[in-house]
Amino acid sequence: MSDKNDLMKKIRQLDFAMIELGLYLDNHPDCSEALEIYDKVSLSYLCAKREYENQYGPLCYDGVDTAKNGWTWIEGPWPWEGEC
Repeated sequence: MSDKNDLMKKIRQLDFAMIELGLYLDNHPDCSEALEIYDKVSLSYLCAKREYENQYGPLCYDGVDTAKNGWTWIEGPWPWEGEC
């Protein structure tokens, strides 16, 4: 369970960083350093999210692969139900 929790923690941290960088970029849209960091953080977030979903199931609707698995969204437990 530690790997699952660690991966969810990483996703939350990256999500937070993206939000903070987005707020900064709202005020400094031409900051090339912030844009570069945002791109790196965004890519890391997408990779971590994909890894989590491949191992443990979708985090939200956009993670459901209906062609491969049908509607797996309803299979639990969901991340917010205390599993992570």
